[in-house]
Amino acid sequence: MKTIRFYLALWAAKLSVIVIDLIAKGRGTNLPGQVALAIDPLFVKHLKGIDPAKAVFVTGTNGKSTTVNLLHHVFTANGRTVAANLDGANMLTGVATALTKDSTLSGRVRSEYVIMETDERYLKFIRRQLPAKQLIITNIQKDQTQRNGEPGVIFNKISEAMGEDLTAFVNQDEPRSFALGDFAGRTVSYSVKENSKSYHKEQDFFSVTMPCSRCHEPIVFHAHNIENIGPFVCPSCGYGGEKEADYIVDTVDYDEHCFTVSGRSYPFNFSTPYFLYCYISVFAVCREMGLTEDELHKGFGSFSDLRGRLADKEIAGKTLHYIKMKQENPETIQSSLNLVAEDKNRKIFLFGLDETLDYYPPFTNTLALFDVDFRPVLDSGLEHFVCMSKAIGRAAAVRMMYDGFDPSHMTVKPSGYEEDVVSALEPLGDYPVYLVEEIPYYKKPKK
Repeated sequence: MKTIRFYLALWAAKLSVIVIDLIAKGRGTNLPGQVALAIDPLFVKHLKGIDPAKAVFVTGTNGKSTTVNLLHHVFTANGRTVAANLDGANMLTGVATALTKDSTLSGRVRSEYVIMETDERYLKFIRRQLPAKQLIITNIQKDQTQRNGEPGVIFNKISEAMGEDLTAFVNQDEPRSFALGDFAGRTVSYSVKENSKSYHKEQDFFSVTMPCSRCHEPIVFHAHNIENIGPFVCPSCGYGGEKEADYIVDTVDYDEHCFTVSGRSYPFNFSTPYFLYCYISVFAVCREMGLTEDELHKGFGSFSDLRGRLADKEIAGKTLHYIKMKQENPETIQSSLNLVAEDKNRKIFLFGLDETLDYYPPFTNTLALFDVDFRPVLDSGLEHFVCMSKAIGRAAAVRMMYDGFDPSHMTVKPSGYEEDVVSALEPLGDYPVYLVEEIPYYKKPKK
């Protein structure tokens, strides 16, 4: 009966893939998996041909999708066959869909390797059916508070999925990721040394820190490569400073688009530190799984993240530099602000923190405004600030006044719709314009 149920699930899922491709090609990253699991709740477990030692899961708050796409690219660029959920469908249904597409009619997965992005909260449920033996943990940061609570909740969820059979690739520059290595049978650590785009933070009223995962005293960052990620140590117990990471980005040349590991240079087709952690975690996994340095060089050199978070758009006679942020995550907001602050010319800054509509009822979070520091943008040369939000616009304006923004150089608009952006920009001078927002205004429906 179990065998019959599995085959019914497999064939129904494959049929749904065909139908979806006919009516909406490129969609359906979850539905086939939903169909399969509805018929056979242990569908993924019943698939054949998967070697857990050649299965890699990637979890954490930020960087999962880029890391999976980079890892997949390096493997396939060097002739390996890989099943992966490259579109970010990271629940069990998304994993089931990706494996359905890669399997034969008898339920045998064709690819030698399996690489999957996995949601932090559901990692343990996915591992129950597919016990991957390699796990990359990117970072654990405040994110989706209405769903996740605080980072300690996610820390516990991930720890519950770990065990002696697992090799954990942990970020030694992010305290919570690093601490999760204690729950794995084997730990491989990765790190990025301080470089030309690293920065230091003042400890003042608006500064935040985090407790040591072992003694719970405040930790100290020597530098931040990205927000709340960088070389750190706990002054009380020494946590974080006991030894160097197993794999380290030693130097970075952003102009020449390269970085070095153990004296060898590798291509790096980006200009922001955020991606360095994706690269060095992939480097660690590939080397541990037998790929050569030459193969890594080849894969890194031909990779580009086609989706990206940076885009330019012409509006009201001005070029608008759009930086996509994840508004439920203060670290990504801060990283976006830091990108704006790199331009030291006078500029116009548009900010679009608004309601979170992913859940019902919609969630409005003004606390995130106090988890970020707007002063780098102000100090970089700000001509005018526009906050585009009906729900949080005035709260954001007040918060920025605390950081020294001049209210006479502020405008609050009720939305990020195109007509509101145009009306805000028209009376302002000919300055560079930066928009930091989760969903770009030009993709929102008109009023």
